[in-house]
Amino acid sequence: MPDTSKTQLPLDGVRVVDLSDGVAGAYGTKLLAGWGANVIKVEPPGGDPTRRLGPGAPPADPDASVLFSYLNTGKKGVVCDPATSDGRKAIVSLCRWADLVVESGAPGEWAANGIDFTMLRRDRPALVVCSVTPFGQDGPHSGWRTTALTAFAPGGQMSLCGDDDKPPLKTAGFQAEYQGGLHVFSAALAALVGARRSGRGDHIDLSLQEVQAACLENAGPVAMVRETDAARTGNQLRAIWGMYASADGYIGVNAMARQTAAVYRVIGQPQLSEDPAFMNLLANPEMNPIVEALITEWAGERTSKQIYDESGRQRAPMSVVASPRELLDSEALRQSHFWQEIDHPRLGRHVTPGLPFDLDGDGGKVTRAPLLGEHTLETLAALPLGTATTSPGELRPFLEGIRVLDLSQVWAGPYATRFLADMGADVIHIEGPAFPDAVRGVGRGGDPEAHDKSVYFNEYNRNKRGLVLDLHRPEGIAAFNRLVPHADVVLENWSVGVAERLGMGYDDLRALNPGIVFVQMPAFGKTGPEAERVGFGPSIEQMGGLVSLQGYEGGPPHRSGISYGDPNAGIIAAGAAALALFRREQTGEGGHVVVRQRDNLAGMVGEYMVAESLGVEIPPRMGNRDPLFAPQGVYRCKDDEGRIIGDIMGEEIGRVFDNWIAISIDSDASWAAFVNVVGDARLRAPGLESVEGRRANHDAIDEAMTEWTRTRDAAEIATTLQAAGVSAVPVLSPLQVIQDPHLNARDTFPSVEHPVAGTHRTMGPVWRLSDRPFTGATAAPAFGQHNREVLSALAGYSDEELDRMEAEGILATTPVGT
Repeated sequence: MPDTSKTQLPLDGVRVVDLSDGVAGAYGTKLLAGWGANVIKVEPPGGDPTRRLGPGAPPADPDASVLFSYLNTGKKGVVCDPATSDGRKAIVSLCRWADLVVESGAPGEWAANGIDFTMLRRDRPALVVCSVTPFGQDGPHSGWRTTALTAFAPGGQMSLCGDDDKPPLKTAGFQAEYQGGLHVFSAALAALVGARRSGRGDHIDLSLQEVQAACLENAGPVAMVRETDAARTGNQLRAIWGMYASADGYIGVNAMARQTAAVYRVIGQPQLSEDPAFMNLLANPEMNPIVEALITEWAGERTSKQIYDESGRQRAPMSVVASPRELLDSEALRQSHFWQEIDHPRLGRHVTPGLPFDLDGDGGKVTRAPLLGEHTLETLAALPLGTATTSPGELRPFLEGIRVLDLSQVWAGPYATRFLADMGADVIHIEGPAFPDAVRGVGRGGDPEAHDKSVYFNEYNRNKRGLVLDLHRPEGIAAFNRLVPHADVVLENWSVGVAERLGMGYDDLRALNPGIVFVQMPAFGKTGPEAERVGFGPSIEQMGGLVSLQGYEGGPPHRSGISYGDPNAGIIAAGAAALALFRREQTGEGGHVVVRQRDNLAGMVGEYMVAESLGVEIPPRMGNRDPLFAPQGVYRCKDDEGRIIGDIMGEEIGRVFDNWIAISIDSDASWAAFVNVVGDARLRAPGLESVEGRRANHDAIDEAMTEWTRTRDAAEIATTLQAAGVSAVPVLSPLQVIQDPHLNARDTFPSVEHPVAGTHRTMGPVWRLSDRPFTGATAAPAFGQHNREVLSALAGYSDEELDRMEAEGILATTPVGT
């Protein structure tokens, strides 16, 4: 990362007030600060709650918190007490000064304290307010309390993580909140682009539950369309998509169908490629145990490094389940300057993750977090007495008029461009006649229209237009080049070097359109010793440190239940595109964005990297328990009916009885309230009134809690305990997410009409805008649906030219071979 101390950054001059507590808002504003925003972190007199959290034991000194220090790099620190008149006046003055306010209070909490964001926005129409909360600003659960565990329970992801004979498993750290933080960053930047163009800001309502519900890979779309559910699959989805023990650790094998032969070569079984049954394990599941046994034996005889090196030579998608220490020692991360050195007055000198993407080769900046109240006097003294007002312009979608050429496939890139489309951009999804998007499921089940009925493709490509163009032929490239001058953003997630070999690299695009923003999403960066490696979502989380940190107590590392690297890379790519567009509004310059997907994931467990750098002990894998709170866990509930489980197409394959409640006792008062509700004399035993006593007797407490929960409905338990002040939330499966009364009260799942697939539900935007209400989605494009519309209107092709291109196969409305 180059020295940016004297370099202007894209957000220089942008003023942000961070009123949030916890992780989500802090992480979003940390990323904004890294790109130059002047971020003021406002804390109450006792400090933000993250100053008292781990990893590991809580710090005695609030200025020595690893978590707070990581989440608040680059900010100034101010203490204001909203319970006092002076504190409220100071907060209002800061908000009147700001371009963006980020907050996480319970709905109505700030207004009850005399700080009314609606009134503030009337005074300053360009002000953007972003509220990030567990369940959003309205709906029956909007006032529910959560912790890191219970915030992760209701979005569907937790139900997919873990083994099918064990409770659902929480992922490491604060993953619900980190996902929320990435969405704060991206939504805020899109809003700032729109506010800068029109003079009209907005109030963004971000729900952590909806952020997670939008990221359920195939399971969410199947639940919406087929109304069948998905079960946990442990560490093995199938033989070439799972985790294995090596001689000294764990490795991942994450291959799509086209990499199957490469996996067989690496494990010394090339002859398997000659058998069609072994080349299609999805259609021939009986072959999976054979391949699993071969990989298990082979991996157990080799170190993780030997496996990693050999798979790299063969371009087989295998990965190391890397620990924080291994990442700190990574030569690739050292060469990319990802690790940044911080000298903190309490923590001392250490390294911390840098930012997860570059803009024109610049990686932003990372400076230390503030001490408690460090900048209070200077900041409040410098506030202007009055605030400049702006004349608001026309109210329109933030990215209206922005056109995106989307060359991406599968999930990460399409999730990025769907976000941009939801913000108002005109997104054109481009595929090839012989290389359709890999999740279209061409020909699946013998259905000649399967490619237009894929629930996976249709979910992550709604609100887009579709163009099918052969980019492997000169005339296809020429047609694409005629579109580039009419575009603002081009985004791709191909392997490193493909775009450049096709003549579609940044220099090529910039020659056609100097204002173009080009976003690339390599798994491991564009340069360095790992740049050429193949990587998918599971590889990213394995190589990014997350998987090594999570698992059942005493058990191996555990993968997440989804390809977790993908949607998180997608949302940061959307934010990076918005950042480049924001800079273009000021300078007229385009830009080249490179999102390093593994680095993005490592940043989502960044506090563990800082702890490792400082020598702070990292807690071992402990399932759903917590090093600070006790008791905490996921407990079985009554389930008399079960749910239908479907295959990848949603066809019924069985029924599962799998209802659970997440309960987190985060204080002695919460424990007392819980005991009063349950009324079990065993829970009133001497010593259990303290967290130390409860931690020492966790197993016995869990047994008593399970006896109580397993005869009751999860929703009933949650409602009762939340009313008593206890953080308890049902663990919802993908199908239960779709059926959730709270989400349906918020109109989370609108319907769309697809020209082939018919009417089906989809996930609405994960944010709500008070001044720009969502007016409905359009269905994903059928294969080549908008070929003529796009090429005639934008590239100037005549009907005769388009007829010839169709006849020659340069354009297509059906995939080759169907």
